[in-house]
Amino acid sequence: MLLDAVRAELFRFSRNTTAWLWGLLVIPLGSALTGIFARQFLQTSLSKATQDLPANLGLVKSPLNIGDVITDQTAQLAGANLLAFFLFAAAVIAASDYRWESWRLIRPRNSRRNLILGKAIAIAIIALIPLGLFLLCETIGRIISASLENRPLAIGFDFQQALATVAMFVVSWLRTIQIAGLAVLAGVMTRSVFGGYVLPLALSVGTFMVAGMLFAFGWTDDQWRTLLLFPAKAYGALQTALAGGPVTAATTVKAIIGLGLWLALPPALAVWVFERQDLSKE
Repeated sequence: MLLDAVRAELFRFSRNTTAWLWGLLVIPLGSALTGIFARQFLQTSLSKATQDLPANLGLVKSPLNIGDVITDQTAQLAGANLLAFFLFAAAVIAASDYRWESWRLIRPRNSRRNLILGKAIAIAIIALIPLGLFLLCETIGRIISASLENRPLAIGFDFQQALATVAMFVVSWLRTIQIAGLAVLAGVMTRSVFGGYVLPLALSVGTFMVAGMLFAFGWTDDQWRTLLLFPAKAYGALQTALAGGPVTAATTVKAIIGLGLWLALPPALAVWVFERQDLSKE
C-alpha cells in the first residue's frame, strides 16, 4: 500500500510541468550557464590585462582536474538557491491535494499514514534529480570553460576521494530531504502550498540569522545545542569532516544525531497531524 502511494505521487508530479521545471531544472541549468559566462568574462578581462606583458611573464594555465571539480561541487550541492527552488516542488507534492480538494477521492484508497509517508518518500526520490543534475551541469560547465580558455584537462580520482565524494553527495541529499520534510509538515498544518513553501523558507532563514547572533554569546559549532537546534550547522560539520577538515569524531556523531532528528521529526509530526484532520470537505 505504501508503494502504491509512492508510485501515485511520482506519477502525479511527472505531470506537473511547472513544479518540475522550477523545482528541479532552473538552478542546475541556470547556475551552469551563469558560471560559463562569468568565467569567460573573467578570462577575457585577464587576457586584455596581460596582453602587453612579455611572453615569459604570461599566466601559466594549470590542468583542470575533473575529479577535484566533482568533489568540490559535491561538497556544496545543498546550497541555498537549490534548496529554495526545490522547496517549491516539495510544497506542491505535500499540499496540492488541499488546493484541488482531492483528498476525498484518494483517502479511501489507502491509510492516512501511508498517504503522507508516500509523499515524503516520493520527495526523497525526486530530490536526487536536482542534486545529480546540478553536479552534472556544473562539471560540464567547468569543462566547457576550460576548453574555451585552452586549459588542459586531467582526471585524478582515487578510491578514497571517490568514497568521500559519494558520502558528501549522500549528506547533501539528506540535507535536501530535511528541508523538504519541513515542507511536508507545514503543508499539512496550513493545508496550502503557499504555507508549505513560505514557513520552511522563513524557518531556514531565521535559524541562519539566529545562529549568527548566538555565536556572539559563546555558542560554538561543536556543542550539542548548536548541532541539535541548527541543522545547517550539522550539515556543515559533516561536510567539513568528509573533506578532511578539523572536525572531531565526537562532533561528527553529534552532527549525525542532530541532522537525523530533523529528518525524522517533521514527517512524523505531519503523519500525527494528518491522522487527526477533518478531510470531509477536502
